[in-house]
Amino acid sequence: MKFSEKWLREWVNPSLTTEQLSEQLTMAGLEVDSVEKTAQDTLIEVDLTPNRGDCLSILGIAREVAALNKLNVTAHKIPTIKPSIEKTFEVEIQAQAECPRYVGRLVRDIRQDAVTPAWLVEHLAASDIGSLHPVVDILNFVMLELGQPMHAFDADKLSGTIEVRLAKKNETIKLLDQQKVILQPDTLVIADQKAAHAMAGIMGGFESAVSESTVNLFLESALFSAELIAGKARRYGLHTDSSFRFERGVDPQLQTQAIERATHLILEICGGNAGPITEVQKPEFLPKQAKIVLHHSRVQKMLGESLAPENVKEILHRMGCKVIEGTHKAEDKQWEVLPPSYRYDLNGEIDLVEEVVRIIGYNNVPTHAPLAHLEFIKTPQSQVPVSRIKRALVDLGYQEVITYSFVDDNLQKQLFPQQSALPLLNPISADMGVMRVSLWPGLLSTLIYNQNRQQTRLKIFEVGMCFHQHKDKLEQKNWVGGLISGTVTQENWDGKPRIADFFDAKLPIEHLWHWLGHKDKLTFVATEHSACHPGQCAAIQTGNQVIGTVGRLHPRIQKELGIDHPVYLFEMEQKAISLAPMLHFERPSKFPEIRRDIAVIVDEKILGADLINYVRKSADSVLREISIFDVYAGKGIDSGRKSIAIGLILQHPSRTLVDQEVDEIILSIVNGLEKEFSAKLRD
Repeated sequence: MKFSEKWLREWVNPSLTTEQLSEQLTMAGLEVDSVEKTAQDTLIEVDLTPNRGDCLSILGIAREVAALNKLNVTAHKIPTIKPSIEKTFEVEIQAQAECPRYVGRLVRDIRQDAVTPAWLVEHLAASDIGSLHPVVDILNFVMLELGQPMHAFDADKLSGTIEVRLAKKNETIKLLDQQKVILQPDTLVIADQKAAHAMAGIMGGFESAVSESTVNLFLESALFSAELIAGKARRYGLHTDSSFRFERGVDPQLQTQAIERATHLILEICGGNAGPITEVQKPEFLPKQAKIVLHHSRVQKMLGESLAPENVKEILHRMGCKVIEGTHKAEDKQWEVLPPSYRYDLNGEIDLVEEVVRIIGYNNVPTHAPLAHLEFIKTPQSQVPVSRIKRALVDLGYQEVITYSFVDDNLQKQLFPQQSALPLLNPISADMGVMRVSLWPGLLSTLIYNQNRQQTRLKIFEVGMCFHQHKDKLEQKNWVGGLISGTVTQENWDGKPRIADFFDAKLPIEHLWHWLGHKDKLTFVATEHSACHPGQCAAIQTGNQVIGTVGRLHPRIQKELGIDHPVYLFEMEQKAISLAPMLHFERPSKFPEIRRDIAVIVDEKILGADLINYVRKSADSVLREISIFDVYAGKGIDSGRKSIAIGLILQHPSRTLVDQEVDEIILSIVNGLEKEFSAKLRD
């Protein structure tokens, strides 16, 4: 927020220079971004955190400065306007939770030749707001002064009852910027009996806007739910001063005061006759500040310094809190504290402790060396550090990415339609509205980003937390995920690069598993997944435990996302691979190895992994290594059958193997495969 120092000092005038005032605000958490000198004033811009919406006004900044300097705020006395006409509009609140209070007033017969006074124009200009129309300027001024966004309608363009409701299906509105938008059903609107005239808390409508020909006004000062407004403006590509304030929370006790202030200025500058205030409220939906119990011992513990109870109580009063002496236990004094209505961010004891320390000044808190002994947490040797997992994937040519934990809800639903994601109350953008349930949405977004920049070959991985909601409990787990798309290697003179396939996605999984020292068998079991190709998807298992999934992105999703090449993804639970067994070393055999290859013809549905597992079980301890080095189906092989070639390396630990016993082992394996899988030895 940008404001005039001269205007601020009309409300509170500490004995500080501009530089000292700026430093004080920054140290109190209201970071000063810039200080700009003008001919007769100084403009100060502060960067506020989202929880301090109460400081988006001169009144709010003045309260802070007053509390920091033990001063009182000199607020302008706002007179109560006596109505000179009886006419008004009836107001009906249909969306009560979204709008618990609505205050309106009719002002008739304003002067069309009224001009905004220079002092008001200067105040607006100091906050980078231009002058548009005297009525609009007055409402903007009141918003800057008190923090309450308001709106004015041309009363002659309204008919019947004013309705505060949610938008109807496919309802449209032409906004002040003459942009026509289709309203979503969860958008709150201000309407009459014919049409919607404003997007509540965001922007008014063009059809009922105040113009040079306006004679009669209907003023609106309302309280809209912060949760309702949050993200709505961004969804429609809008950003207004009103939405910025409403989504951070507006003082629920400010609406009547603001409309009285605006009415007083309108009558003074534009003339006219004011009607009675129409106020409709739903008390059960109004924000309620709960009493907080504050213990003196908690303040002392967090501060690390002795602070008299009287000083704590005095600071709380300066913050605008109501303080009631509570019951005392032993030497611990406590208070019941009721925060002011405009402090939405004070919800617990620790918040009050933070405020006490903030008002004292973080730079005024003495430093002490810690008394506790610092001890390193011992990590079991079997616990694999995440850096080792990352290094293993980098060694395979993968690049690490770090994506946001909140993702596009539509993309996530495409991949995981059966899983419900935790929505964010105040997302930073419309396409980052939910917490991720998998690393895949972020990896795919990275792929799309790179593809749009002519980078079609991608091997990336991420290690991060995913969030699953089970009833009322949020489960958080770390996962390792990866993606490969395009060619396996870069283009070179030696031949045409090969396009990545399913087995390239399996490679990093197997490499990681064995490189970390796991001895348990890792198996890939055909499965179905909403995000994967029906015939190219496998569950990653160790024993009977499923630890992840690998597969090709479903062609339908690939087409919808506009991805050119097939995409292969994998994901494993980090905990399952991080607990590696202790390494045990064996003395290598000094006797020669013998390699034998066999090729068997089996049904095309039989998995190579099943053959490998059977051979491992049936061969004795002389089997050192086993691998599949060829799979063939086609000419010379019956339809529905395939040939699998298996390489075996045999070695005895204490003597040399002879051909006869090796032949017997191979014959036993072949006979077993024939019996178990109807396998036929290929010539």
